[in-house]
Amino acid sequence: MENEFRNWLVKIGLSPTGAATSYSRAIHKISEHYTQNTGDNIDIYSVTDQNIISQILHDYSQTGRFSDFGYEQHGRFRAAISRYSEFFVQRGHELNPDENTPNAEENPTQEQEVSQTNFAYERDLQTTLCSQISELFPNYRIFGELNEGIEYSIDRKRIDVLLEHVTSGDLLAVELKSGVADYRVFGQISMYLGLLHREFPDKSISGVIVAGAIDETLRYACLTTDKIKLKIYRMSLELEDV
Repeated sequence: MENEFRNWLVKIGLSPTGAATSYSRAIHKISEHYTQNTGDNIDIYSVTDQNIISQILHDYSQTGRFSDFGYEQHGRFRAAISRYSEFFVQRGHELNPDENTPNAEENPTQEQEVSQTNFAYERDLQTTLCSQISELFPNYRIFGELNEGIEYSIDRKRIDVLLEHVTSGDLLAVELKSGVADYRVFGQISMYLGLLHREFPDKSISGVIVAGAIDETLRYACLTTDKIKLKIYRMSLELEDV
C-alpha cells in the first residue's frame, strides 16, 4: 500500500523525490506515534476501514488530540495523513467504479461536457467529505463494515454517502451538489429517505443536502420538514511543498 500511495502522490503532481516520498514514509511515523499514545497496535497501511482513517485524520488535525505532533516538521504529518485519507477514498472508488459514471464519447455535446464536469466536481467533493467524516459529522461514521455507505445502493438508486450514528444507529443520507441545489434535490433526497425507512423501519432516518449554494426554492421546500437539513460547503486553500 505504501508504494501505491507514493505512486498516487506522484500522479497528482508531488515530487517523487520530495513530498511523495516524505509523505509515504511519514505514515509509518504516524502509525508508531498513534500506537504509542493510544495502546492500539495500528499500522495505517493495513487499515481497511475508512472510518478509522477518518478518525486518525481528525486526531492529528488542528483540533485533534495529537495536533502538536501533526504540526511537527512544518505540518508534514498532518499533510501526510490528510493526503492518505483522500487516497484511501479514491482508491475505493477505483476498485468499485460507479456504474452511473458518464460514458466518454469522441464528440460529446456541450450539455454532456457540463454533466461530466459536474460529476467530477461532485466526486471530488465526495472524496473530501468521506476523508473527513469525523470532523464534518461528529459522532457519525460511514455506514457498513466495508464502507458500503459510499455510493450506497438501494432499489437501483445510489445515495452519495450514507452515515450511521455511532451510538444510536440513526441513519443520515448525504446528498452532494457541486453547484446550486434547488427544489428538485428535495424530491430526490425525500425519495432516498423513504427507501431507507422501508429498508430500516426501526431506525431514525434523516438527510442533509451539501451544496455550493442553496436556491430559494429549496429553502422553501425544506420548511415543510425537520428531517432534511441544508449545508453549504467551503473549500479551504492549503499550500504544500512538491
